[in-house]
Amino acid sequence: MAYEHALFASLRNDRLELRLLPTEQCNFRCTYCYETFEHKKMRPGVVAGIKALISRRAPSLTELHIDWFGGEPMLAPDIVGDICRHARAQAAAHGFAYTGGMTTNGYFLDEAGFRHCLDHGVNDIQISFDGDRALHDKSRVLGSGAGTFDRIWSNVMAMKSVKDDFAVLLRLHYTAENYRQVAEFGRKVHDTLGDDPRFRLFFKGILPLGGANDAAITRLTPKQDAEIRRLLWNESGYPLNDISVGKVCYAAMANSLVVRSTGRLAKCTVALSSDYNDIGEITEDGDIVIDQPKFQRWIAPVVEGNWAVVGCPVEWVARQAMAAKAAA
Repeated sequence: MAYEHALFASLRNDRLELRLLPTEQCNFRCTYCYETFEHKKMRPGVVAGIKALISRRAPSLTELHIDWFGGEPMLAPDIVGDICRHARAQAAAHGFAYTGGMTTNGYFLDEAGFRHCLDHGVNDIQISFDGDRALHDKSRVLGSGAGTFDRIWSNVMAMKSVKDDFAVLLRLHYTAENYRQVAEFGRKVHDTLGDDPRFRLFFKGILPLGGANDAAITRLTPKQDAEIRRLLWNESGYPLNDISVGKVCYAAMANSLVVRSTGRLAKCTVALSSDYNDIGEITEDGDIVIDQPKFQRWIAPVVEGNWAVVGCPVEWVARQAMAAKAAA
């Protein structure tokens, strides 16, 4: 039933989800990162195109969700604010629901940064940790190589004292080598934040996603991963809350697009360097120019009811693209 509801929602014309990359630069250089940092801040013409698209769609929308991604989106807070102000004005004028989220490393979410997000309706935030300080600072580092744990943890602690309504998902990364230490940190999160329902926990295994250090990442079997996740939840003190169950990935949704800082369009925020994920562009006038065969490949699992794939279609799409290329 959960899948059926999500499948229906992913096809509705009155809903629009935009994942926007206001910059593809980042102040971090995480050891397992797959991004190339080739592109910089979103060009004014792309910003204008996004605003024009929202204005064009506004009369027919009941829901608009904007999720900020990067790079690190808080390196471009002016663009975040500009587009959010426009989206909220359109929502007020046309009566549709607007929601905003952000995936961020949390480094710039001090009092001023967090307030900037909340004041612009960005109140659903995901922040990653790789464990406690000693573990986190080995992998989630600045460009200089310096650790980042203390500043991010301090920012999260300060958020707890804010009275506003918001949701923070703390995404804890684990590997075959460090999961027991990550379990200990999960317990620390519970003991520190477990009394505040605005903070939630999620465990995610590190995967080789095309980064320079992929060879050093141990790929877990599905059985191993399930056993580790069970241990992590048990040790954390939190009830099991697998947010991926019954969910259709945004990449498989017909009403969801990723807009890169260059104006190129994608469906997935992971395979950014892959041709099968480069599906078109947005013009300065807000027109969406789509490579239909590529787009149709991404939404095929939803259209065909492929339950095994809708939760994360990227590997399936990659195989389909490879087969189509071989057959050409």
